[in-house]
Amino acid sequence: MKSNIKSIIIKVTIAFVVVVVLLTYFSGTIENYLLPHVSITFGGEGTLKHDLKTVSVLEPYASAESYDSEAMCFRFTCSKELEQFVRIGSTVDVMASVEAARDEYVYRSGVGVVVRTKETEEGVECTAELKRMELKDGEQMPAVGETVVIDTVFESAQYGHVVMKSAIQDGSYVYLVTKDKDDKRYISKVPVTVVAESDFYAAVEMDAESLPFVLSSTKAIHDGQRVIVDG
Repeated sequence: MKSNIKSIIIKVTIAFVVVVVLLTYFSGTIENYLLPHVSITFGGEGTLKHDLKTVSVLEPYASAESYDSEAMCFRFTCSKELEQFVRIGSTVDVMASVEAARDEYVYRSGVGVVVRTKETEEGVECTAELKRMELKDGEQMPAVGETVVIDTVFESAQYGHVVMKSAIQDGSYVYLVTKDKDDKRYISKVPVTVVAESDFYAAVEMDAESLPFVLSSTKAIHDGQRVIVDG
């Protein structure tokens, strides 16, 4: 009887040790399966950009201080929501396509500067002076009165925190990723205020450092949770 009890105890002990060893060995795999996996993106100081296509007629430009007979300007109207991009002094990257023949266009790149803005019922009317055109051999400057299609790329002022819009949850908070001394990753929920945005990025105000932001997660996540960072 005692021999049977001893045998059972030995078997149970061996089974327990085997289970402990297996759990220890596979703990990383189990943990990897149970914890949410997240992808991250980085934020930081930066600017926002906005593309705007306009059609305009080149006009002679006369400033209040002086008049340059060779200077030209163009006017365009943008929505009031774009005021953080389009302001006096904004540099305008210009791609002008001038019709050279039927269904043929000559493309010229250049630079302009917004010199005047005025609010209208349609939005904000902007006047930009054409500062420079990059001409190839044999090309001529566009002339006053020509209708041009202008692809403008506007850049905003510098912001302290710029992040991908998809990292902002419900438009009001983000999850930042931190790690402890054992290199384990945790997330913290941080409120943000969106102050400006473009198609894919937003400038935000927040009381935190620019740590990695959670971009997506395989499972629902919450403040303080441990996660696995992919990549």
